[in-house]
Amino acid sequence: MDALNLRDRAASGASAVVALIEQGIADGTWGPGTKLPTERELEKRFNVSRNTLRKSLRVLEEQGKIVRHVGRGSFVTSEATAKAPAEDQSLTSRIIGASPAEIMELRLMVEPQAAELAAGRATAADLHRMEECLAHAERAQDVPEFEHWDGMLHVAIIGAAKNGLLADVYDAINAIRNQPEWARLKVRSLTPARRAVYEDQHRRIVSALKDRDGDQARAALQEHLLQVRTNLLGS
Repeated sequence: MDALNLRDRAASGASAVVALIEQGIADGTWGPGTKLPTERELEKRFNVSRNTLRKSLRVLEEQGKIVRHVGRGSFVTSEATAKAPAEDQSLTSRIIGASPAEIMELRLMVEPQAAELAAGRATAADLHRMEECLAHAERAQDVPEFEHWDGMLHVAIIGAAKNGLLADVYDAINAIRNQPEWARLKVRSLTPARRAVYEDQHRRIVSALKDRDGDQARAALQEHLLQVRTNLLGS
């Protein structure tokens, strides 16, 4: 399959967020007339950028599922539940329905290689963004805040690989990490000692990227993800 066909199938971050909000509408989390959380809250919930979130809200508005009022927020329309999409087998739907074990397996296949690419392609701005994410994560006062900046660091590494298709797919994966099943796993698994290990591993990954050492960046990120998988899933 060529790159263009694969891109047609790939779930963009915006598509993933649209699907997740649609899922919330369908299951009654946000019923007709309900105000959606603020943009800032949705950004944190789905671990996406403001630009990606606004694309998602624009799509939902064009579909008639929400109405947006400047200064008031976004509200679910009465027609939204009638327009809920039927189940399909698109990549977006498959990623949303994937188990934590499947997501971790996919991350292990993708992220270490992306780090190797990033070592040769990251700009000064990319590296600065990674340092910002590290600093915010290390200052985080609770698990959700730490996990948000942890996720943003991984997004920054993927972005530094300069592969748009990879970034689209990873944005969809990253949005899933804030779903309830993931949240429960993370709260149970993230002890202070484990957080300290993750922070050290993050520092070593970014250090390798700054040194332009692709082999070390790949190995460090693989070691980190294997540790995360063990802590989350016990295997």
